[in-house]
Amino acid sequence: MQTEERQHLLRLTTPVGMGYVPAGFAYGVLALQAGLPVWIVVAMSVFVYAGAMQFAAVPMLAGAAGLPTVALTTLMINLRHVIYAIPLLDRVPKARAAKSYVIAALTDETYSVLTTLPPERCRALGWRIALVNHGYWVLGTLLGVALGQQAARWIPHLDFALPALFVILAIEHYRTQRRWLPAAVGLAAYAVAHAVAPHYALLLALGLALIALLALPGRNKTSTSAVGDPVVAEGIEP
Repeated sequence: MQTEERQHLLRLTTPVGMGYVPAGFAYGVLALQAGLPVWIVVAMSVFVYAGAMQFAAVPMLAGAAGLPTVALTTLMINLRHVIYAIPLLDRVPKARAAKSYVIAALTDETYSVLTTLPPERCRALGWRIALVNHGYWVLGTLLGVALGQQAARWIPHLDFALPALFVILAIEHYRTQRRWLPAAVGLAAYAVAHAVAPHYALLLALGLALIALLALPGRNKTSTSAVGDPVVAEGIEP
């Protein structure tokens, strides 16, 4: 890569890194505190690379949740990737290895960056952008693992990082879309799920909310505009 291309790549990915390094750090600390082995914590960031799902997996793995619960929760949380990845299929690199990696490493933030580029630039830089963003997340995880014990003393109640992040994302999403109905559906679904099956409240709530939102009129209006004018749905998920 030429110097100009490196600088351009850095400009594109630095904003993502400013979010991924702290979020990966929080994941590493929380996973370590939950008792997960270091190799599993790091391997999840390298091979799974799904921010929100990694946070959700920590209590499930620590509590020895069954494989069906983990699999269904993963499907519910990451199903959106299948939907919004479709418009990128003709913009990813043509080389099989690079194309496979971009698809596997696609996150909300990487999608947002890729859709701001012309198709030719996207095909040329796509795998590099995905790789650098992936590196930010892994770096944050390694820092969290390395500094986990000290971080627990420096930053009390770090386990509240994920709920706080989702609250901020919900507020930002409302400010962008000005639609209160999805939040109301989510709260109602969780209330019903907790009353019916408190041990499986999250999984049941996701299913109920998805069914309700699909049944509502106007469901074809998505939270993203056409490719080239993206609206990021979540701020961490790798």
